[in-house]
Amino acid sequence: MGRLHARTVAQSAARDGDCRLALVVDRHRARAAALVAEFGGEAVDDLRRVGDVDVAIVAVPTAAHVETALAVVEAGRDVLVEKPLALDAAHGEPLVARAEALGRILQVGHVEWYNPRWRAALARAGMPRRIRVERLHPASERGLDVDVVQDLMLHDLDWVTRGLREEVESFDARGQARRGGALDVASVELRFRSGCVASLRASRVHGTRLRRLEIEGDRERVAVDLLEPVPSDGVAEPLDPLAIQWRRFVEAVSKRERPENDGRVGLAALVWVERVRARIRAVGAGEIGADDSLVGG
Repeated sequence: MGRLHARTVAQSAARDGDCRLALVVDRHRARAAALVAEFGGEAVDDLRRVGDVDVAIVAVPTAAHVETALAVVEAGRDVLVEKPLALDAAHGEPLVARAEALGRILQVGHVEWYNPRWRAALARAGMPRRIRVERLHPASERGLDVDVVQDLMLHDLDWVTRGLREEVESFDARGQARRGGALDVASVELRFRSGCVASLRASRVHGTRLRRLEIEGDRERVAVDLLEPVPSDGVAEPLDPLAIQWRRFVEAVSKRERPENDGRVGLAALVWVERVRARIRAVGAGEIGADDSLVGG
């Protein structure tokens, strides 16, 4: 994610002239140097240099999010923290409180919130009766410091619960894990006060990469591929959700306004992650079979 953020900042600088990639900080100096060679800036391995910039993006392992972001806000700088905000809500609360006390902008990288495709689908479908989301990824080495609920499903727990703007009355959850490992597959069914049912499925051991959304509403049924490129908004090239997120962060910093995805949003998403995990523990996680099929549990 650090590389993707560096690319996004560099592209924004070239397109809008509203920023400059100044530093890439990494304890592995060679890795920082590789990004600088590709996108510009200076490679450093000392976080104390954060005082030389106006804002920072934290894209380190989740366990270090709070410590790193706290160093940024204590230096008097605004910060965009990759999701999840922290390992859990209890760990994230001190960071949010400190940023608020210091008057710093703290935005959390819930990038799917900025995907125009689900917003357009929801508008076309009308009052939703059923929502189905599949966020499936092949096995990889990224994100293994957290389970699939916190790594992938968090996106959909966030945008569905906020996007529908209504109370969740009940929910069920199931999960699967490799023997002795963290959850790699999870499914959740949320039942809203209006009667809408949202079924979410996430996997990080699937055979292919899929992100599909289907909404059955009172006007029509809409199905979209969330991986399709976002149409251009009139700029030189299409803006993907990560670019939209960066633009919103720059606007929040420039206007000194609370961002949509502020620290409190990050904490609320972590509360949902913990609720889902607790429900899966209560029913018992199954073992992963062929192509994510549930074996027991």
